Amino acid sequence: MVTTKGYRKIKRIMIPVIVIALYLLPIPVLANDHKGNEIHYKQYESGKVSFDSNDRKNRRLKRKDKGNELTGLATAWLLGAANLTVLLSLLLKGANRYLPLKPETKSTVKRFNRFQKKHLIRFHYLLNPLALCIGFLHFLLSCCRKTVLPEWGLLFLTMMILLGLMLKFKVIPLWLKKFLYLLHTSWIPISALIVVLLFGHLMVE
Repeated sequence: MVTTKGYRKIKRIMIPVIVIALYLLPIPVLANDHKGNEIHYKQYESGKVSFDSNDRKNRRLKRKDKGNELTGLATAWLLGAANLTVLLSLLLKGANRYLPLKPETKSTVKRFNRFQKKHLIRFHYLLNPLALCIGFLHFLLSCCRKTVLPEWGLLFLTMMILLGLMLKFKVIPLWLKKFLYLLHTSWIPISALIVVLLFGHLMVE
């Protein structure tokens, strides 16, 4: 058994040791806790910056998508309005040529065709260049690596509109005028242009 004297010696030694241990022990614990908090804080800040950056990027992409969709729809509607007279003319000419109409009906169709072309052709010359400008803006807002059909469609559209303006302002040599007029007014290049634009946008989507 431990004597009273020995117990007192052990007590005198252990009490200071326990006090010193209790004093020094919180230091590494707090240091580790501080380091852990600092690491978590840095991770939180890094994640927050990354989230904010991705959020801003997503908002920009959404705005870009909306602008892209808006310019695309505006181009399509303008082209439709600008070439309504062309579509009507082709349909009326086709009806007169291929349908078994009476002579009086054919004459009425011809008069109506002349009337609509006289009053709608001005929109053809005004809206097509405007549609082309918005189409270029639509092209700049778009980014597609799947196909080059939209680019080819825009190129063909530009050529057709420029050709129409050259015919309008008579800046084409006379020996080319008839051929280019037939090319510009034929349903073949118009149909090819529509097919290229349609399939190009379907492939993009």
